[in-house]
Amino acid sequence: MSKIKRKVIIVTAIVLAFIAVVLAIALPIIYTNGMLPTVHPLKSAKDGQIRVACVGDSITYGHGIWQFQKYNYPSVLQRLLGDGYCVNNYGYSAKCLLKDANQPYTKTTLYDKSLGFAPDIVIIMLGSNDTKHFNWKGADAFKSEYIDFINSYLLLGSHPDVYLIAPPGVWCKNGDDVMYHISNSVIKDELDPAIREVAQQLGVNFIDMYGAFENRPNLFSDGVHPNRQGADLLAHIVYDNLRLQRSA
Repeated sequence: MSKIKRKVIIVTAIVLAFIAVVLAIALPIIYTNGMLPTVHPLKSAKDGQIRVACVGDSITYGHGIWQFQKYNYPSVLQRLLGDGYCVNNYGYSAKCLLKDANQPYTKTTLYDKSLGFAPDIVIIMLGSNDTKHFNWKGADAFKSEYIDFINSYLLLGSHPDVYLIAPPGVWCKNGDDVMYHISNSVIKDELDPAIREVAQQLGVNFIDMYGAFENRPNLFSDGVHPNRQGADLLAHIVYDNLRLQRSA
């Protein structure tokens, strides 16, 4: 074998090994962040099951939770509700409600899949990423687009019950207001009141998750995303609201 061919083989092997290492590191990270929607685990509902669609961003997906597929809030909610329900997680990391934001949820395949699921119950927790300074256009702009988004579910033939969650705020060890560009003050003072107003206007259910997580840093993995304990609390709060509403 000539020296040139030997060098080509060695260089090719090094390049392939480098690519393999990068993929081995990158793919799990991307998957954990919910950024591979084509392989997003979704279930098909069995006959008679009540279909529950959990719509949201990385908080819904379970970012930051070890064994997130087992311990994110939709998975915990599935166990709480039991076999009579089929709970699907349509959370997609970094996504926003606003259509002109940097990463709109409505442009994802998961949004289309959540509609195609024909859910009986829709639980929506979006808005945290909209509070980033380069996305936020004010509460009125958010409410207008949020109403359109909710109506896309209300107009489904399955006529679902809709639950709007005011998302948890941001907790920073150094006392800052912003984490990952997400603003706690905007969530508390503008976003959450806007979600509450929309819920009242459309006559849908409202769940205040901000209050449940406020000043409880032990419930976060990084100041933004609930850890396993936080996801468990989130699921139980949603479960209690579903049970209360459906027994009314």
